Amino acid sequence: MQLPSALASWWLILLILLLSGLSWADPAVRIGSRGGVEHQGGVDPYVGADLRLSFPLSPLTINPTFDYVFDEKMTLYRLSVNALYYLPVPLRRFAPYVGIGVNVTSFSLKEKTPPVPSSDSPGADDNGARLGMNLAAGACLDLPVISPFVEIVKGIGEFDPLSVGAGLLVALDGDQRWTGCGRRSR
Repeated sequence: MQLPSALASWWLILLILLLSGLSWADPAVRIGSRGGVEHQGGVDPYVGADLRLSFPLSPLTINPTFDYVFDEKMTLYRLSVNALYYLPVPLRRFAPYVGIGVNVTSFSLKEKTPPVPSSDSPGADDNGARLGMNLAAGACLDLPVISPFVEIVKGIGEFDPLSVGAGLLVALDGDQRWTGCGRRSR
């Protein structure tokens, strides 16, 4: 995956800010696996990793994810960073959330198409990376040790799949200020 140098610089700056913020913010850390199906022209399964960072001074949870999509026609990876907001519902173990974020989708066609000298498709390519946005909605079940979640994510951009998935989160800290899902304890 080759990103333009300006885009790579922005990702590096974002990573440095995120890591430096972690050192003083004392976040709740949840990590887990995820999987599901992605609907875009067809139905393709995906698997990935999910990280959730909740901070004491913010109502938002930062949610970086990585997914590998099993597509017959192309190799497809997606890296996303979402901001999740847990809705204030009176149910103790149920934590619904909504979110918005950005993603970078890297793709490479498995069968290269021969170049066609035509003005009909001037920007067609066989591999690259595309930026997009995410809209997410989901719910997490706060259980001891492992917290399962389900979510729906709609991509906006050149790659705009509707993903339906589920996963499991594990708390990496014993902090009583946070639930197993990463929401503030009441």
